Amino acid sequence: MNEELKDQLATEISAFKELPSTTSADEITAAYNRIIDIVQSLMLTDEDSDSHARAWSLLRDDAYKCLAEVQEGKTHAIHELKHEMDQLGELLSIA
Repeated sequence: MNEELKDQLATEISAFKELPSTTSADEITAAYNRIIDIVQSLMLTDEDSDSHARAWSLLRDDAYKCLAEVQEGKTHAIHELKHEMDQLGELLSIA
């Protein structure tokens, strides 16, 4: 895994997990999109296709559902979304 991207992803996930529950849906969405962009870049630069496929599925399916709930105003979903980001970090071995 590209070390620079790996470090950037670790920083973004850590920052995401520190977002207060009062953070606006727009800010949460922007942070989520930054993480997606980094994961996409990793998918293009690394050979670990199995981990990337699982990470992409986690972001696209589970985490996205939580993000949609946050965007609908369900503030409790931020905690679930943070948990999904924890799992992403573990999956890509950066947590």
